[in-house]
Amino acid sequence: MRYVYSSVFILISLFGSAQIAIRFASWAATGDDILEKMYTKYKNAPCKRYTFSQKNYHYSNDSVIGNSEWHEYVEFPDKFRIDFEYPSLGNFVIFKNDSSYSYKKYELKKINYNTNNLLLLLGGMYYREFNEVLIRLKNEGYNTQIVSNQKWNKQKVYVIGANTGDLKSNQIWVNKKDLKIVRIIEKMDAESTMDMTFDSYQKLCSAFTETKVTFKRNGKIEQVEEYFDIKAVDVFEKEIFK
Repeated sequence: MRYVYSSVFILISLFGSAQIAIRFASWAATGDDILEKMYTKYKNAPCKRYTFSQKNYHYSNDSVIGNSEWHEYVEFPDKFRIDFEYPSLGNFVIFKNDSSYSYKKYELKKINYNTNNLLLLLGGMYYREFNEVLIRLKNEGYNTQIVSNQKWNKQKVYVIGANTGDLKSNQIWVNKKDLKIVRIIEKMDAESTMDMTFDSYQKLCSAFTETKVTFKRNGKIEQVEEYFDIKAVDVFEKEIFK
């Protein structure tokens, strides 16, 4: 009899394991799930405030046609300033509260609606409520229910917002190893798609900050940015975000 009981026990165990396997197989991660993993890992981890400078290489038809230097200030979740060339000239733009403010010789020239998705994805999201992050991305045309498993520069990545072969939809490429963003593709308008790749990083505070970014519009390089003199700060020395 004990052999019968043992056989029955084995069958029950196998059936239970099979049911668990079926339930596990039927569950598939969404982009929301990957974003939540990122959020849990890096919440409040990037530096709240930091400064950096960048060298820009401007391209036309894949050839360098000029260069420039900018100086920048970040305060997560939603403040960012770029001073073009020499700060003393007073030519700069401020991104704040979903708007951009453009100045020339310290005079305000233009105000535009601008949610600055890069600022959100490269750090700002970790200083907002997670549900707000999802709402913002969906409002900007990211289908965060979609996720695919792909490879990028020999790295295994999650692609949030697009299936394999789709390079037109808004999408976020996330390195599976450390959950940092390595690529973003975003439609600029009906005619243009911007492909942004984050080519190198530096450890800063408890997260990463980019040190080189390449921008391609419709497959052609438009600008390469190299960041240097990156410094975390507790407070800015002067009023930066007027």
